[in-house]
Amino acid sequence: MKKYKILSLLIVLELLTISITNAAFCSLRDPVSAIQMLYNQNYEYRSLVTTITEEDRISVKANLPFTLHQGEVGKHTLYVIYKDGEHDGFLQARSEWAKWGLIEIAWAINADKTLRGFYFQRCRSPECNDSVVQSIEKQIKNKTFNQLKPFLSSDGESLSAAGKKAFPTAQTIALLTLRSALKTLAITNISWEKNLLLTSNQAN
Repeated sequence: MKKYKILSLLIVLELLTISITNAAFCSLRDPVSAIQMLYNQNYEYRSLVTTITEEDRISVKANLPFTLHQGEVGKHTLYVIYKDGEHDGFLQARSEWAKWGLIEIAWAINADKTLRGFYFQRCRSPECNDSVVQSIEKQIKNKTFNQLKPFLSSDGESLSAAGKKAFPTAQTIALLTLRSALKTLAITNISWEKNLLLTSNQAN
């Protein structure tokens, strides 16, 4: 009987761990503050919840030499941003494992699927500072998936020659951020494709 109780407790703890991990991978902590920081004032938003599947992970892998973490499979939220009733972009959060622990990045995407900006909503590295953010953002702002991908090496594990030139400092954080940006753009198109088509039709 005691063994069954211990086993049951272990199962419950495992389920709680999985739940907490999955929540960390999809949590934009404060959408209103994120909008004010990345879009400024007078913006409205609505949320689109979808389930990122194992098939979606495979689709990302078909476009990149890496894919989403297993913990990213499950329900996630994309925030659709409006200004004066017009669709102006998207917001979502993406989390990455690093030697400093979990790094959470809030991403802003323009309506044309180029990057608008980002900020670290959680990062323990001393390199996650305003100066580094501005330096990275300068190179990735308003770029598409296809414009960003050449900054990566063919195996996705390091910066390419072009990437090293674009990001001469804080290259570890730059690489992590770049990989996150590419995954964010890829999964936005893959997992929210039908929702985005509906949003576009409503805007027109």
